[in-house]
Parts: sequence; C-alpha cells; structure tokens
Amino acid sequence: MSKFHRIRAFLILFIPFSSFGGEVLWDHWYTVSERNAPHSYYNEKVEISGARIKIQLNTWIRDGRRIRSENLGATAKNTEFLEPLFYNFRTQVNGEEKVIDGTVDPKGRVFSVKARTGAIQAKPLRAEMLPKLILASFFPVWINKNTKRITGVQPKEFQAILEDQVEGEVPVIRGTAYEMRADDFATQSKTRKLRIEFNKVVAIWWVGPKGDAVRIEIPALERVAIKTNRETAESFLQR
Repeated sequence: MSKFHRIRAFLILFIPFSSFGGEVLWDHWYTVSERNAPHSYYNEKVEISGARIKIQLNTWIRDGRRIRSENLGATAKNTEFLEPLFYNFRTQVNGEEKVIDGTVDPKGRVFSVKARTGAIQAKPLRAEMLPKLILASFFPVWINKNTKRITGVQPKEFQAILEDQVEGEVPVIRGTAYEMRADDFATQSKTRKLRIEFNKVVAIWWVGPKGDAVRIEIPALERVAIKTNRETAESFLQR
C-alpha cells in the first residue's frame, strides 16, 4: 500500500516486541521484486490474545549497495473495527535511527505521535480519531475481519493511517476493496482475487481464507510480492 507493499522488515536495528503468547494467525515470509529485480523481503506475523491483536512487520530493503531495515510493531483491539491502540516504527535515515511512536488515548478519541531522527525530536502531533479508522499495517487483518463484506457487487471502503509517513501531519488515506473474478492463479492456489485501491494506487491481492496474502501485484510500480519460505526470503537480496 504505499503500504500495501509496505515491503518491510530490514536488518538488525530491531528490538523485538514480546510475544503475546496467544494464537498465531499467520507468520509469513515474502519476497518483493520491482521491474523483475530483487527489491526487498519481509516477515509478517499476526498474533491474537484475547481482546488484543498484534502485527509485527520486519523488512529488509536493498538501498544502493547496502541493506536497510525497517521494523513495525502495532497493536489494536481484536474487534471488527480493529481500533488502534499503539505502534512503534524504527528505521535508519542517512545513518541515523528514526523512531515513530503512535498511541491512542484510553477513550479512543485522540491519536498522538512522537517522532525522532537521531537527536532531533519532531514536534508532537495529535489528531482526532475517526470512526472505523485502522492502522495501515493491519490491512491484511482488516481483510480477515471483513471477508464476507468484500464482494464483487460494490467496493468495500476503508481508511487507514500510514504509520511510517508521519511528517508534520497524521496522514489518513481512504481506500476500497473489491472482489474480482477468479483467474487461473486464484483457482490453482485456492485464493480470492481482490482489487485494492489505496492512496490512488491499485494493487491486485490474491488472499487465502484468513485474508493473508499469497501474491500481491502493483502494476504501476511493476512490483510483485510472493509468499515464500524463510530460507528463500533471507537469500533473496544476495542475487
């Protein structure tokens, strides 16, 4: 999505979030190609524990001659609306660590964000929470929660906060999800083919029964994400 492809999980500045110790909804690895060349790989893990659900996204991206890492851990309420609770994002910008922390007040009305790059602390931001607003990282889980509402009759609307793009404001982007007619790949892989439009970018998602992606294509970016195993993913950028 600018966050569909979020194409995440990037090398070793990562401080792991403690495990919920609950049900693992999925724990998948993906490779991402752009213009038929290796671009990145990422790990996406979703856990449920009672009233809360957590997603952990760890991405490794080829950035010139080096590998850049990004790490995002987010927690939301385990409800139909996935009301955001908090998140933490880490990466590096020109050799300096960039950290973004977002939290929602106990009443679920105000979203607060603090960001720091190196020693420079950005001005804290606050925004009013809108109804049915999710964190963009939870989009695959949103598919899981809305699997019966996403049809080929009328696009299902959603709106999300782009966690890693908080620069002077809290960006809220609208999108739609629509089920397309199954193609050969959908039939062979036993997936649903969805057309997702988010931030004016169209992506085609092939998703499993839980809403987890098996394949994602973003034609305008010539980008393709494919679910694979950990060994294949971790060797992907060595090509």
